[in-house]
Amino acid sequence: MNTIEYINSGILEEYLLGTASPQEKQEVECMSKIYPEIKTELTQLEIALEQYAQLQPKTPPVHLKDKIFAQMQFAEPAAPEQELPEEKEDQTEAKQIDFRPVVTKSTPLWSQISVAASVLLAVVAGWSVWQLSQYKSQTQQLTAEVATAKQNANYSEALTAMYQSPDNKVIRLKGVEKSPESAVVAFWNQKTREVTLNVQSLPTLAADKQYQLWAIVGGKPVDMGMLDKDFAKKIIKMKIADGGAAAFAITVEKDGGSPTPTLDDMMVMGAAI
Repeated sequence: MNTIEYINSGILEEYLLGTASPQEKQEVECMSKIYPEIKTELTQLEIALEQYAQLQPKTPPVHLKDKIFAQMQFAEPAAPEQELPEEKEDQTEAKQIDFRPVVTKSTPLWSQISVAASVLLAVVAGWSVWQLSQYKSQTQQLTAEVATAKQNANYSEALTAMYQSPDNKVIRLKGVEKSPESAVVAFWNQKTREVTLNVQSLPTLAADKQYQLWAIVGGKPVDMGMLDKDFAKKIIKMKIADGGAAAFAITVEKDGGSPTPTLDDMMVMGAAI
């Protein structure tokens, strides 16, 4: 049972609005007892619908009234029968009169009102479902925006802590001639020797390429690990650097890394002294 697809089908909204069939109502009640996530979603929808009705009351569209009364086509009242003038009795011939009753068909008033009420209920229910759908969409969008804002706040807080830590040496790797706009900040913890990167600006690479960090120790490059391909607004932990590292540099290598740096594809470099 795919509960996500069931929740997104809209049957829970129809259940709450009373437009679901008896079979669908029984199904929703049964599923909410079996699957806790469906029960939770049903409860949240019920609360959301109640809050929406209280906080954002809306009057049904003006044209709704005309649409409803257009369905109420009441029969015109029958015109009173006109009395025929009395005919003079014919002394010589008796006139034949047809006494068969005339049957007319008419729709009872209560039946027409019932039909109109059904139309009204269907229109209002459909309008309510649409309003709830709009509210749910807005709520999901707001939730996503809040999550993004929270993620950005956590990133900013962690980055500030990295700058403020007395154990970190802040090393700015500046763009070389090949990529002058590039910039990366390396935080080198002098106690643990851990190196952490914050990419401020690096060009987007092809799918088969990846950035690799190097430490220059004793004039030789030492592999410090690969950067995440999705490095935007992230604090990336690299390998532990030797205490004698004189500089750090980043090059473009094949996907997965290389045992030696491609110096022609060096992007940034910064002295650690």
